[in-house]
Amino acid sequence: MNIMRKTMNKALLSTVAAVAAVAFVATAPTEAVAQAQCDDTSGGPSATLDPRVAQSLQTIFEQMTAEQYQAALAGLNQLINQRGDNMKPFDRATTYELRGSVKANLEDFRGAQRDFQVALDTNALPPSRNNQLRYFVAQLNFQLEDYQGAIRGLNSWIQTARQCGQTVDSNAYYLLAAAYTQVTPPNWRAAVGPAENAKRGAPEPRKSYYDLLNLIYSELNDNAKRGPLLEEMVNYWPGNKSYWTQLSGAYSQGGRDREAFAVLEVAYRAGLLTTESEMLTLVQYYSFFDNPYRGAVLLEREMNAGNIARNQKNLVLLSQLWSQSREHKKAIPVLRAAAQQSGDGVLYYRLGQVLLADEQYPAAQRALENALNRGGMRSKDTGDAWLLLGTARFSQAGPDSTTIWASARRAFVNAQRYDGARTRATEWIAYIDAVRTTYEAQLRLEREQQRERCEADLDRIETQQRIRELQNRQPTPEERALEERVMAECGPDAQAAEEAAAPAEDAEAAEFTPAADTLVNRPDDADTTPADNSEATPDEDSDTGN
Repeated sequence: MNIMRKTMNKALLSTVAAVAAVAFVATAPTEAVAQAQCDDTSGGPSATLDPRVAQSLQTIFEQMTAEQYQAALAGLNQLINQRGDNMKPFDRATTYELRGSVKANLEDFRGAQRDFQVALDTNALPPSRNNQLRYFVAQLNFQLEDYQGAIRGLNSWIQTARQCGQTVDSNAYYLLAAAYTQVTPPNWRAAVGPAENAKRGAPEPRKSYYDLLNLIYSELNDNAKRGPLLEEMVNYWPGNKSYWTQLSGAYSQGGRDREAFAVLEVAYRAGLLTTESEMLTLVQYYSFFDNPYRGAVLLEREMNAGNIARNQKNLVLLSQLWSQSREHKKAIPVLRAAAQQSGDGVLYYRLGQVLLADEQYPAAQRALENALNRGGMRSKDTGDAWLLLGTARFSQAGPDSTTIWASARRAFVNAQRYDGARTRATEWIAYIDAVRTTYEAQLRLEREQQRERCEADLDRIETQQRIRELQNRQPTPEERALEERVMAECGPDAQAAEEAAAPAEDAEAAEFTPAADTLVNRPDDADTTPADNSEATPDEDSDTGN
């Protein structure tokens, strides 16, 4: 991790400076070696360098200050090779401590770890420096993915630092928390305290600290803490889209849907929501919170911009939002486009419902016939589709549209086969039969009245003709016009026409038999499959009047 390496390098340079100070005072035994920390002891032969070793280390320190690490490493290697076992413990520990620092800067982390451990095992350094070496070793363990070793070392260092009254570096807490998340299995619970201490102890907000703590809270499903943390994160880094969407998700998981909605809305207005899924989540929130119109406007705008796919699923959602907004005129073409992309009749069924609600009965009939021809619907929806088809057909009938009545009746007979539609279909059939019965009774009454009028008119004409014969005169224009009208309405030709119409009436009556509609209910039927033998129109899609 970059932060870990920067922190370690900074600490290593401080150690090098301390070693250099020791080198300087080694030539002046009367001065203290360093200010003691905790239980450090100052002075004494074990805490001073041999003058010859100090002189070599002074040169090496100058090379390190100039970042001439390869030269410094060569000098340290030469010193160890030449004097090695002959060096007293303090000189040996200091030399290996310094070489570990050089190797760390050369990113030879495993070599640095070995040298620091040699320095520690010598047990000749003051306690504060030994504890600092433990910190370095723990950091290197983390770098080398020995997370258990890092955890042990960091906990030991933190404990010693606290005992000595030292301020624990926030990065140490951060590394300890990160190490807990990297072991197998991750110990998320143990990582909480160190991660919170790292965040609390940082002199200024550090994004990596917040990210780690956010991850830990997320893994523990601790939304009570995660929500406030993410609120801080969006304030510190408002341009980070992920923090906004995560905050919305945390609110949602905590049952705070209105806050989740508000966060997403702010992020969208700020131009941070860029993916289709993020925008669709916001659209769904508009619908959930009874503002489908704004959701429809957003969805249509992003579709037109190419940010949301104009596929069947999204078109259905858009049509639903327009319908919820009572904008049926806008919902219909969208749902029609979605239905045209579908391989079954489900969307045509929905389209038929919307068209029927908008009182577009011919278009509703075509859509419902398409739905039944394509099939693929649930049994309940199929029954309802037959019921709605009958309603759409009957709604187009006039006072004497016997053919349409018969067509509607056949659809209702089909609807009777389905439990959910049976009761209403039966009521419709009874109503249509009553209408038909009333119509036929009225026809019979009108014909009887017509025959009676004709008989009276013919008798009157015959009487007038006899009177004219007795008077030996021709009919007046008015009498001739009356006779012509009566003969046209009641004469032999009119009677012949009435007799010819009787078979046609019998055929109309035959349409009211209990036979079902002849529509074939197969999901692979083309849109042009007729719904019955005489009335079904071609494809609903061909209709341009809606």
